[in-house]
Amino acid sequence: MIILLMVLSAGVLNTAQAAPERGVVVVSPAGDLWREVRQRQGEMPAQLVGSTQVKGMETGVLIRSAGQEWRQFRMEKLVPYSMTLLGLAIIALAAFRVIRGKIVVAEGMSGVKISRFTSFQRTVHWVVAGLFILLALTGTLLTFGRTGLVPVIGNEAFGSLAYVSKLIHDYAGPLFGLSLLVMIVTYMKDNIPNDTDINWFMKLGGFFGHHASSGRYNGGEKAWYWVVVVVGIVVVGSGLVLDFPNFGQTRELMSDAHMLHSISAILILAASLGHIYMATVGTEGALETMTSGYCDENWAKEHHDLWYQEMKAAGKVGADIKT
Repeated sequence: MIILLMVLSAGVLNTAQAAPERGVVVVSPAGDLWREVRQRQGEMPAQLVGSTQVKGMETGVLIRSAGQEWRQFRMEKLVPYSMTLLGLAIIALAAFRVIRGKIVVAEGMSGVKISRFTSFQRTVHWVVAGLFILLALTGTLLTFGRTGLVPVIGNEAFGSLAYVSKLIHDYAGPLFGLSLLVMIVTYMKDNIPNDTDINWFMKLGGFFGHHASSGRYNGGEKAWYWVVVVVGIVVVGSGLVLDFPNFGQTRELMSDAHMLHSISAILILAASLGHIYMATVGTEGALETMTSGYCDENWAKEHHDLWYQEMKAAGKVGADIKT
């Protein structure tokens, strides 16, 4: 550290001495040194490159001003904009609930069951869902906790909570990445978009009086699947860069990965609120399909009529056959 400061100081003094005189020049070695230290970039003159016994990426850089820029972006834009986005998503769901109400099966449950998800499919779904919720909770706490929790529980309590949350987040992240890959392969076959999905969106999913036909998965479910695939890969990839900083990443790359990770995580979290609502309390019979693996015949007719017709033609309505 001392050697680094001496080298930088010598460079600053040489620069000041070589500068042409313009009136009265007041040399301030300390001020000039600080400006050079915090604003230095990789392309600066060789005489200003510090030396250190610690070997690694950018170990000769004492202070990188881009870190301050990232901190300002996080506190002034990322946190407030993210809170606004999540708030709008919650308000939109509340408005939908008030306007549309709970989506019930018009003809009531028939009691006739159709096998919809295998045990393996349900296990993959719940593993991904569980890890997602765990990461969402810990990530939300780490992002908003300083603003929302410190005034309530204090710095010391929040520090301990944040430490535990970061540990959980760091270890659960790679597990989520692996389970996400399994989920992508498991559910891809029936989530390929087609013309039926366009019609489903044009009719607003049939939520407001116009029936919209769909296959095994409707347009909204397919859209959610591809959001999870694309945004999920971005979240996992950027998270791995942050999780394993010992593979030659520069601080600039780490800052970019942190920004990308935070933004993509907030986007997928906001989108997940709609999926969670519709799959639990928003639609009658939906949660049962992923807990028991079976759906009711009337539920299938109303929500996935094209798939129901396929299952009926195959003799799988009311039969104990895994799909």
